[in-house]
Amino acid sequence: MSATILSPATQATLLLCSPLRAGRNKDVQPLSLGEFNELEKQLPRGGAGLEQLLEADAAALLKKISPAVDGAKIETLLGRGFLLSLAVETWQSAGVWVTSRHEMDYPERLHRLKQNAPPLLYGCGEKKLLSRGGLAMVGSRDVDAAGEEFTKRAAASAAHEEIQVVSGGARGVDQLAMLAALEAGGTVVGVLADSLLRSATSGKAREAIQDGRLTLVSPFDPEAGFNVGNAMQRNKYIYAMADFGLVVSSGFNEGGTWSGAVEQLEKFHLVPLFVRDGENVPKGNRELLRRGTAAFPTGPLPGKLRDTLETSSKELPPAMETADLFAVSALHESPPEHRSSRPKDAVVKNRK
Repeated sequence: MSATILSPATQATLLLCSPLRAGRNKDVQPLSLGEFNELEKQLPRGGAGLEQLLEADAAALLKKISPAVDGAKIETLLGRGFLLSLAVETWQSAGVWVTSRHEMDYPERLHRLKQNAPPLLYGCGEKKLLSRGGLAMVGSRDVDAAGEEFTKRAAASAAHEEIQVVSGGARGVDQLAMLAALEAGGTVVGVLADSLLRSATSGKAREAIQDGRLTLVSPFDPEAGFNVGNAMQRNKYIYAMADFGLVVSSGFNEGGTWSGAVEQLEKFHLVPLFVRDGENVPKGNRELLRRGTAAFPTGPLPGKLRDTLETSSKELPPAMETADLFAVSALHESPPEHRSSRPKDAVVKNRK
């Protein structure tokens, strides 16, 4: 099999955080986000970084930072080098890449989530699209005809003004927005909650990916099936990748669209949030408009859409300052000798 070049930090993160579906041991679950964050916090206290976990004396290192972490579990996870090789070969054959939050090519926008930034990001397509921001468009799977038409118009308008559309790829608003933007000649980033490997090799997606107009990413295993928890988490990643957010259709006090919007308003404050308004919009839309969002502009605009959104944003609760956009949380800032300024030539292999 062909060797895939990964930095030691990314190898270690994959071994610790990925289920490695090519042959996972169901008796040992990968580290949760909280467990991985704790390990990252403890390693510098032992004078090491993630890279040192791939070395022969990793057991001694883990003993130094015990009982803060489960050393036995970590050692078991680190021993899955062969399974990692199989998984990476499968991903590579489909054009799927992987990066970790210690790498320079990990999207800086995701670092705005600080300790909530996913340890791994899998993707297919041009990475440069991940730094462009754009309009995050989210909404219910079961959207009405008016919502469908609104979604298509808003996505096409964004594309015509070279505003990238960021969405989640799910049936309903997400897929409508992505397809409308692509048909209008725009670029799209799709943040998927499941089935990245299958989506990346589908006919429609493959052509847009090869043209450099679509990039699909996921913080979840490329072969993962649908999971309600993952779907609920996904919206914060969509907002993090964008400059503005638009809720097309939301239920009230239920569903991922609602919870993601409320989480954005009350906790993350990543983007100014707009909502579709009108006579027959769902109750969730009306409630969100009462909670510090603004109606998305419709009809003839006095100028460009981006200018209108930026002007309207000044009346909303402030999103994260632009100066903080590319600031990496201190929690994830490892010492210079442990942070990968560029990927080292490390081939996936079994840990001795």
